[in-house]
Amino acid sequence: MSYRALPLACYCGERPDRILEVGFTSDQKMVVHYWCSACSRVLFISKGLAECSAECPAPDAEDALPQAAAEDARFLQRMGITAPE
Repeated sequence: MSYRALPLACYCGERPDRILEVGFTSDQKMVVHYWCSACSRVLFISKGLAECSAECPAPDAEDALPQAAAEDARFLQRMGITAPE
């Protein structure tokens, strides 16, 4: 699984030191509440689900799934668990 970092920046141009909360609104938006220690501001951004989907990276290659399944099976086998075929 790949991901793309959500770019957060304060009005002063600095990156936040802490993310205070992440949540969702009743009108289906994601809200990120964060703190900038450079200028002592509490800020937030909100993004709709369509905006979030547009920023998602392309799905991983399909051939990565069998490799991950094989690695999982080897891990389970080392733990003494037989994975179903």
